[in-house]
Amino acid sequence: MKILITTDLEGVSGIVEWDKHETGTPLDQWQRKLMTGEVNAAIAGTYDAGATRVKVSEGHEAVDILQLDERATLVPAHWPALPILAGWDEGFDAMIQIGKHSMANTPDGMLAHTFNRDVEYMEINGIRMGEVGIEAAEAGDFGIPMAMISGDLAACREAQELLGNIEIAPVITGYDCHHADCLHPNAARKLIYDKVVAALNRMEDFKPFVIPGPLRLVHQTRPPADRDGMEKLESRDYVEVVDGHTVVYNGKNVVEAMARRCGIDYTWSAK
Repeated sequence: MKILITTDLEGVSGIVEWDKHETGTPLDQWQRKLMTGEVNAAIAGTYDAGATRVKVSEGHEAVDILQLDERATLVPAHWPALPILAGWDEGFDAMIQIGKHSMANTPDGMLAHTFNRDVEYMEINGIRMGEVGIEAAEAGDFGIPMAMISGDLAACREAQELLGNIEIAPVITGYDCHHADCLHPNAARKLIYDKVVAALNRMEDFKPFVIPGPLRLVHQTRPPADRDGMEKLESRDYVEVVDGHTVVYNGKNVVEAMARRCGIDYTWSAK
């Protein structure tokens, strides 16, 4: 059984502020210890549930490879952190998301945003979703079902509303963007471990989340308008500039549309 673990940082227990660290500072090392501890709990759960291969595809530069469980491999975060640049086509039986947050404008979402704080919302074929759902859909394009998520309670709720009864490990309960009730790291890790094991013991319940193409990915940003950026996008035949704040990226599937959103002139081919 091969498992893909994807990560973010804002849904790790104890993280309640936007990035304030500089690489190599005590705060940077502190958050890496928190992040890597939660990832290691997930890795341990996967192997104890029968995994034979685990890849960690990092979405935020916070996993310390020196502290990482040596049974797993790591694709370190480097923008853009896309599936096509992280070997998701290797073939995996399930995806697990660790350290996740809810979409922009979620009232009780800890550090809620969608990729960056300038984004008002993103919508795919009429479905408004955040990073959790988009990542699940990208995995679905590769035939990978999502089985489990850890993060703040709002992110876990968002995942179940979109994907159904996947396993959840809410390690944070948010009151607003920066205020939350956080589990002790040891408690968070135990919860993650238990929920990973539970998920992989009911693999038959999970199916890939696939949004049928053709795809329209609507990306709306907050003011002020980036007119220069919009003019550059207008030259691309797969982009529709709706107004100064709204762009539509067209693609065969989510992987193709998201790659194009990140500035890569990517065309999906049969895998």
